[in-house]
Amino acid sequence: MVSVNREAMKTVRVVLDEADALGVSVDRLGNGTTVIDMGLEAKGGWRAAQLYTVASLGGLGIVSYEPFELAGRMLAAVRVMIDHPIEACVASQIAGWRLQAPGTEHAAILAGPGRALNRDSLDHYFEWIDYRDDHHESVVAIQTSEPIPEAMADMIASACRVAPSDLYVLFAPNRSLVTAVQVAARIVEQSIHRLAEEGMDLRGLRYAYGLGVVPPLVDDDLVSMGRINDSLLYGGISNVTVEADDAQCAETVDRVVSVACEAYGRPFIEIYEDAGRDFYEIPIELHSPAEIHLTNLASGRTFSAGRINYEVLTASFFGQ
Repeated sequence: MVSVNREAMKTVRVVLDEADALGVSVDRLGNGTTVIDMGLEAKGGWRAAQLYTVASLGGLGIVSYEPFELAGRMLAAVRVMIDHPIEACVASQIAGWRLQAPGTEHAAILAGPGRALNRDSLDHYFEWIDYRDDHHESVVAIQTSEPIPEAMADMIASACRVAPSDLYVLFAPNRSLVTAVQVAARIVEQSIHRLAEEGMDLRGLRYAYGLGVVPPLVDDDLVSMGRINDSLLYGGISNVTVEADDAQCAETVDRVVSVACEAYGRPFIEIYEDAGRDFYEIPIELHSPAEIHLTNLASGRTFSAGRINYEVLTASFFGQ
């Protein structure tokens, strides 16, 4: 059985070996946990973002960049290719582990392969799959604007049944390049969890790849949060290969794109403000890809829905 933590550690060791060249900062907490700042105080960069994304996928993705033209401007897009979508996306990349550490004001939402070792906290995405990992090292990734406290590291290590010295935490804030890239690269993950929410059996997943536009950076966590969400729901394309029933594919595909949501059509930050800045008040249907292509391996047919919304992307990225 593939171990997402073992595979992710191969990437983490590259980060540790090349920290200076990558523009990241490595520190060791008092309990021995290794924390890697990839965009808070550290500068980070394109290569750091690529490695962060691969690690968050449990080492099971290929991540590359390509151009994306929007309103006469050339942006970057990130392409992610995945052979093991259950392990890489559902068991690893989804930010599904909510953790409130002592002395912290807000709960941290953890992603990364350490989720597959977690035995203490509720992470309902594992109800969809049979996979769990077993490894002596744990890797987690956190979007945060605060340093990682030792109390949080202790809680993570305990839940994962590893020594604190065998825990590796990668972190970066919303406003960083690393987060802009790794969120855009969540396009397949976003598509998969919507398929599951609409009743598709994820055990039929075979291969997946996707493309997400990387938004322009701004030194503001709130505005950055809006833009990175827009990159998914208005600028993300997902291609998923399954073994399923044609009728189910045809029935499901139109429901798992963002245009199917009543809240669709405005920059995410406006929707977020109208919801009282409460993510739980935003319709779950909005957290979908802009466009999806669902190929049934059994029949060879492809079912497509949605489209890139260049108008809203332009307003979000370049509007006043």
